[in-house]
Amino acid sequence: MKFLHFDPTGCNFPRPKVPVLPALSRHTLGNAKTANFKRLGSDAGARFFTRGRYALTEACRLAGIDSNSSLLAPAYHCRTMLDPAIRLGGTLAFYPLKPDLSPDLPALAACLAACQKPVKAMLLTHYFGFAQALKPIADFCAQHGITLIEDCSHALFVNTNTAATTPANQLPMGTTGRFGVASPYKFFASEDGGLLWANEPIGAPLSLPTPQPLKQELKGIVHALQRSRSQAMDCLGEPHGGAPRITTLPSARYDTLEQTEATSAYYLPEQEHLQSLAISRWVMGHTNLQRLTQQRRQHYQHWVNVVASLPHCKPLFAQLPPDCVPYMFPLLVDHPDTHFFALKQLGVPIWRWDDMAISTCQTATNYRLKLLHLPCHQELTPEQMTWMTTTLQKVMKQPPTEHPT
Repeated sequence: MKFLHFDPTGCNFPRPKVPVLPALSRHTLGNAKTANFKRLGSDAGARFFTRGRYALTEACRLAGIDSNSSLLAPAYHCRTMLDPAIRLGGTLAFYPLKPDLSPDLPALAACLAACQKPVKAMLLTHYFGFAQALKPIADFCAQHGITLIEDCSHALFVNTNTAATTPANQLPMGTTGRFGVASPYKFFASEDGGLLWANEPIGAPLSLPTPQPLKQELKGIVHALQRSRSQAMDCLGEPHGGAPRITTLPSARYDTLEQTEATSAYYLPEQEHLQSLAISRWVMGHTNLQRLTQQRRQHYQHWVNVVASLPHCKPLFAQLPPDCVPYMFPLLVDHPDTHFFALKQLGVPIWRWDDMAISTCQTATNYRLKLLHLPCHQELTPEQMTWMTTTLQKVMKQPPTEHPT
């Protein structure tokens, strides 16, 4: 496979001034009424792993992915979404997506027909916490004898009655695929956390991951406290009085082409069968979910309101459904060579999937550099939100500049 990888070495980006993921604060935990993350590790045979990538490895293995089979994977992806199939020796086939990141069904059928090895499973991602229309995909998989794996790593999957808020013509997120995987650490102020569950009988209970040594448990507690302290002490400095300095750096200068059949550096085989830390599971079980949901939705809407009047960018999803708990705010920028670099140089926290397998999907090609992931988590302070949105406004109002010749 061929990958395009953005290498930031030489860009001299400073450390982000705001945490991308939540850390513990005095507001994090709740009481019996507001903390009800009980589903995990108890009913439905759910199992904790250190990361969602290892939960996905187990789901792919149970679905039959091996050297004689293929996995249908979305063309827009982070590298670790591919690692499990690669680890098992499977072949990856990338299905195209529409601009709203929903699967292109005719193209999906063509992708299936072009596979030289039997397709055993399909990975469907609920990007940024927004539910995909599951019924057509579930019907497609049933028609072709394919195991559907729901990737809920961007979704808050908890013991709530999602069916009550799901439209009648849709299926509840996380309950439709034969297997589901999630990454709770992206929503909770926990040190790690991946989750695997089965929505259908699989003939035997899911295997239990191995508890981590006491030394690692203690390290997890210390690191959680350090992250909490670091977040509380973050200093944003004075806001910019005028327009920030814009530096245009052509992204192609930092792109490298890699051809490999190996897993990424983020995949550690020695961690495949490890259970998540006890402190992580405790934090998840005691987090104030009402506050988590409310704050994330408020922060997401704040981003939407700010972006509405800005040039050179737009939200990927401008409307927040009533039942959606967003993971991050996806922002499409027209000129990443100008605005992405400027935002990063100013310390704005940005994630971007710019290490991606090459495919024929135009959406994935465009979004690789243009779709920015901005934080909207519950532990952001009003000062942090104001600093980020003000900085974004000042950067995006600057005209894009030409590449130096």
